[in-house]
Amino acid sequence: MKTLFIRIRTISPALYYCALGHLALFALMFIIAQFDHRQLMGINLWTKPIKFAISIAIYCLTWPLLLQYLPFERLKKRFVNFTVFAMTFEMLAIATQAARGQLSHYNTSGAYNALVFSAMGIVIVSQTLFALYMGIMFFKVRAQQLTPALLWAIRLGIIMACIFAFEGGIMASRMAHTVGAADGGPGLPLFNWSRIAGDLRIAHFMGLHALQIVPLFVLFSGLKNARPAVVFALIYFVLVSLLFYNAMLGRPVF
Repeated sequence: MKTLFIRIRTISPALYYCALGHLALFALMFIIAQFDHRQLMGINLWTKPIKFAISIAIYCLTWPLLLQYLPFERLKKRFVNFTVFAMTFEMLAIATQAARGQLSHYNTSGAYNALVFSAMGIVIVSQTLFALYMGIMFFKVRAQQLTPALLWAIRLGIIMACIFAFEGGIMASRMAHTVGAADGGPGLPLFNWSRIAGDLRIAHFMGLHALQIVPLFVLFSGLKNARPAVVFALIYFVLVSLLFYNAMLGRPVF
């Protein structure tokens, strides 16, 4: 693990330290949550920023391992800089809204809350479009430093993650993530996904982590040929799509 972290730091110090900062925030907010018992929609208001901090840290640690295979240095630098900005902005918005006792998402009650929600949307859509562009750029890469299986896993993992990132737009248009009930009902421990209705966050979460899951499947399985990697990615895409369809029908998974 230490070797992996050193490698990530060597490839992209900016993303490495951004990830460390979010891990530190994760620990800090976890401690704060033990003393601040205010709640939003039935859960401790620090639960959401805690989850986002760990998720952003994983995101920032993942990209250097993918970017090392991309040759376009100037483009990579711009992507890294924008990613650090976007992730820091999102975390700052979510954490400060929690500190104010306000929802960060779907909150248009008042000019400031609406401004924060709108700005978060603009930044994260920009980040997703940039990430999608990087995924498309991987189609210009030849399988020389990496196997055909890993190259296709990276391509499809990025594209799939971006597709389900845009699912956030559907939630924003509905101003809710629960289908068939109001947000805030009984939920799965830790994730808080609804146990009584459809929850669009499940497909959102699983789709976003295609960025890690598809390449890791190839690495751990030892696949070399592209075809089984593509088949795995397609099966994964279908399964996550079914999760989305199930949620839109208002059906709980758990």
